[in-house]
Amino acid sequence: MGRLQLQTPKTAFDTWIAGTVGERFSGDTLVVSTSASFGVAWLERRMQESGAVAASAAAGRPLKVAFEIRGAPSAPASPAPQPQARPHAASGLSPGATFASFVQTPENRLALAAALAAARSPGAAYNPLFIYGGVGLGKSHLLQAIGRHAADAGLSVLYTTTEDLTSAYLRAMREKRAAAFRERFWSPDVFLLDDAHALADKSARVQEGVQHGLDALRRKGSQIVLASDRPALAITVDDRLRSRLAGGLQADLSAPGPEARLILFTAFADESKASVSDDVLAFLAEHAVADVQVIKGTLTRLLALADLTSQAITLDLARQTLGAQFSTEHSQLSTESITAAVARYYGLPLSALEGPRRDKEASAARQIAMHLLHTLLGLSAEEVGATLGGRDRATILYGLRRTAERLRQDNDAATAVSEIRNALTAEPSPQQVSTSA
Repeated sequence: MGRLQLQTPKTAFDTWIAGTVGERFSGDTLVVSTSASFGVAWLERRMQESGAVAASAAAGRPLKVAFEIRGAPSAPASPAPQPQARPHAASGLSPGATFASFVQTPENRLALAAALAAARSPGAAYNPLFIYGGVGLGKSHLLQAIGRHAADAGLSVLYTTTEDLTSAYLRAMREKRAAAFRERFWSPDVFLLDDAHALADKSARVQEGVQHGLDALRRKGSQIVLASDRPALAITVDDRLRSRLAGGLQADLSAPGPEARLILFTAFADESKASVSDDVLAFLAEHAVADVQVIKGTLTRLLALADLTSQAITLDLARQTLGAQFSTEHSQLSTESITAAVARYYGLPLSALEGPRRDKEASAARQIAMHLLHTLLGLSAEEVGATLGGRDRATILYGLRRTAERLRQDNDAATAVSEIRNALTAEPSPQQVSTSA
């Protein structure tokens, strides 16, 4: 790990490598595990050779490396006995929503771990399990993954939404088919209810029916998993039903931050077998809306735009892909506001950034300006150079690389970038900064 850390950019090391674990030797192969389901593909593509070199150097003998997912549930060694066939044995499940296809981020780690525990020990671990979070963060995916794992283990599973459950309940009461309804909804080994927050809009009769149904499932020893856009105690339902909803573990799914968005964009790019450079992925992660589905759609649009227009996937194309989202988020930003903020932070005139000064202070400030123009506005090297006094592309690329190194190693540089970016939210007019030498 120490050898790899010396030769890997800090962001990549912290995101992909730091959490890996050497599990065991298999002949001349070191098996390394990662907790991220998509991390195996990234490690195999980018760290296979360097990982083998580092492992060989540390062991003093030639080694290969292999990567595996840590903690994902595996299928039973031999098929579990199937219960008597039921028409709802795996009702409502999508074959693509599995634990292997769920992208782990720091914000969803608790919910994923709880879902894995419920999948491994249905009815025993966290029952009921209540998963809540905003739209597009993976609640339904986790419900479906639990159901798919349970179905593969031979258990009966029902996935339904509050609307479908309510419609079936009212129809059964109207047609006097309560026994058939109970057999379908209140007897599965694993019961998965999506959009549980919608119970707040249902009648007292429906809420009471759901409460009795959950009680029946608990008595049977069935696993109950519910998903909602808000915590259980924030759902305005009958007190008895609310106590049932909140009676187990509540696990939240938070919106992904920049680090998590980078993980998601990289995972989706790997999944699509697309070649997208790290700087484009970082740009998308910085500016995209924090919603898993929107993130996936953004990458899909970028790849489609590149394919349909026969263009290379560049920062400029990424900026076009984000479109109105990028323009709205950064409408208050401009080349003038950014260079003015940098000059003010360092106590320099704008001419120090744009002119020929090459002293240490001016050079450091100019490189920070390059970085912010590039990352906040998505300017190309040529555009950054034009903004900073007509400097050529090679100079700008060197400055960007140098700044990336400084941000990994120099706390002062990282602090400068953070404080300047914060100041830009209340940026005064550039004319307030002196342009005199």
